[in-house]
This record gives sequence, structure tokens and C-alpha cells, in this order.
Amino acid sequence: MQNVDEVLYNRKMNLLAYIEKYPKTTIEQDNPLDDFIFHPVNKALYEKNAINAERYTDTLIYEPTDVELDEYRKLTSYVALNGGYYKLEVVKPHLEANEVINTIAITLSGLFFGLAICVYFSNKILSKRIWLPFYEMLKKLEDYRVDKESVPKFPNSKIKEFQLLNVALTELTMKNKEVFDNQKQFIGDASHEMQTPLSIIQSKLEALIGQTQLSEKQSDILEGIIGSTQRLKKLNKTLLLLAKIENDQFLTTEEVNVDGIIGRSLEFYEEQKEALNIKTEIDIRNEAIVQGNRLLIEILIQNLLKNAFLHNVKDGKVIIKLDGKRLVITNTGSEKGVDKEKLFQRFYKSSNNPDSWGLGLAIAHKIADKGNWRLTYSHKDALHTFTVDF
Repeated sequence: MQNVDEVLYNRKMNLLAYIEKYPKTTIEQDNPLDDFIFHPVNKALYEKNAINAERYTDTLIYEPTDVELDEYRKLTSYVALNGGYYKLEVVKPHLEANEVINTIAITLSGLFFGLAICVYFSNKILSKRIWLPFYEMLKKLEDYRVDKESVPKFPNSKIKEFQLLNVALTELTMKNKEVFDNQKQFIGDASHEMQTPLSIIQSKLEALIGQTQLSEKQSDILEGIIGSTQRLKKLNKTLLLLAKIENDQFLTTEEVNVDGIIGRSLEFYEEQKEALNIKTEIDIRNEAIVQGNRLLIEILIQNLLKNAFLHNVKDGKVIIKLDGKRLVITNTGSEKGVDKEKLFQRFYKSSNNPDSWGLGLAIAHKIADKGNWRLTYSHKDALHTFTVDF
């Protein structure tokens, strides 16, 4: 308000200085474009009010443009000019309180909103650049598998904390890889070394049971030992096979006819088929030629067929469908499904069948993984389905 009064006072002084300089200026016209007006007064009125000098008041003036009364500040003063006496009124508009508040609020809101947007995008871009090495390391860890040949190479960073994390992860993955390789080598070596003593034990027991006059009880004991030895040899061979697959010792690949392997493999399960009266349905629509190791493909298909017959039910069925490079083997079995998370783990058994080691599906899954094929399991209405996408 004080600033407006100063402006009004300065305006008055400028007007008086101008009129004094140009005395012929017409000052008694009420021009709507002017912000002042001179009202002639008599000498007595002038002398009465001249003592008060300037008087500042608030007033309302109608604005045709806005069709409303706007607030103005008015300076009233009595002056003597060119031998005459006048009441001078000078007006200036000043913003209403609400207009000032609204203007400040809108301006501050705009500044705050713009600042918030700038901070948000700046923070997002900066954060993305700072955390980029971390997410790259995280992606490499997610893709890392300890049974693969190489350990992941983590990206370098100028940030000290990420450099420390890089070193720690590299040491961790290398140690895990070393431990895994040592364990794998131990299993392979132990299985290989055990094979010969087991064969000797079995042959000596068979020789003993054939040459010695044994009682019936002693014969039963020896037959039990021979049976356990045979089971131990099978387990040993299975573990040795698994170790060889993991060590990539089956490098030879060729074009393999899958439907031919299916036909030959089914002959191994005739006894199981007759014992449980299992019906077999075979639907081969398109011949499947797969590039891979013939022995491994045979083991893969035989393990899936063995699983389908071994875990079947009386008067059940096995359905084999081959369409191009998709092999689907479905069998009847338990109403309850199998835990998909554990199904392909070693030594996982969903039944108490003594003829199952819990390694067949683990080997099948490992072979599919090595061949970059996809082996999946599903269960619906007591039907268990294994699908191989070659």
C-alpha cells in the first residue's frame, strides 16, 4: 500500500511540474484515459483544505470491461495553478487481496510442480545410471548355473561399493564352481572305482552259492546279498552315467530317428505291460529326426517309458504321441499329482516302489538340458504327462 501511495504522490508532483512548465495546458477536462482530474474550487475551500496537503483513501471505480467495481487508491490534494484553485484527484488501481493470494498460490504451485517433475525425472535418470551395474550383476546371477562351464563375468563400475560387490560375487561363484566340480569328479571317480569290486563280490558270491553245500537258510542269505549287490551295481552305473552326462562325455552327435527308438524301447516293457494289463496307444503323425547323441536320446526315451510303465496301475494305459519334434508320453497312475519342484531332483521318489531309485527322471531332465530340449510335466484326472520338445 505504501508503494501505491508513493506512486500517487510522484504522479501528482510530475503533473504539477508539467503544468508549471507548460501553463497553457488544459487541465479542466475529464478525460477517461487520464488517471487524474482537476476540479475547480473557490479560494475559501482551497485555503481550508490546503493545510492537509495530500489525503489518501481507498475507493471503488466501475470497470466496464470486467463489469464490476475494482479497488483503487486515490490521492486528493488542493493546489493553486495559474491563478486558479483546484482539487486534484489521482487514482491508481491496486490488486485485491484475493487476487494477490491467488496469483501467489498459482505461481508457487506452478514452480513447485515444475520443480517436482524436474526432481523426479532427474532422480530417475540418475538412479538408473547409478544402479545399472547392480542390475547387470543381478541379471548375470539369475542366469548363472553352477553346472555350466564358465563363471559369469560381472561388469566393472566406478562406484566403490559395486567394485567390492563385484569382487565378492566373482570369488563366490568361482568357489562354488570349484566345489561343484570337485564333488562331480568325486562321484564319477568313486562310481568308477566301486564298479570292479562290486563285480568281483557278485561273481564270488555266485560261485560260492553254486559250489558249496549250503543249508536253505544260508542260501537265502546269499541270494539276498547277491540281490543287494546287483542293486548297488545298478545304482553305481546310474550315478556314473549321470556324472558322464554332466562332464559332457557324450560329444558325438548325429541325426537320430526318434520313432525308431520308441518302437525298440517298448519291447523292454512287455513283461510289465502284461503283468498289469496295460494298454498302449501310439500316435506317430510325423517322423521326428533329432540332432543329438543317439545313446542319450535312447536313455531319455527309455527312462520316460520306464517311468510310465513302472508307476502305472492295473488295467491302465500308456499313450505315446509323436508329432514332429514334440514327444508326449501320458500314463495312468496315482490320482494325486507329483511335486513339480522336486520331480526332476535326484533320489526324489513319489512312491514306495522298490524298483525305483528316483534317478531316472533326473537323468532324463539332465539329458534334455544338455541337448537344449524342454522336458515338462503335467497332471490331470489321474493322467500324468511328460512332454519333450526337441
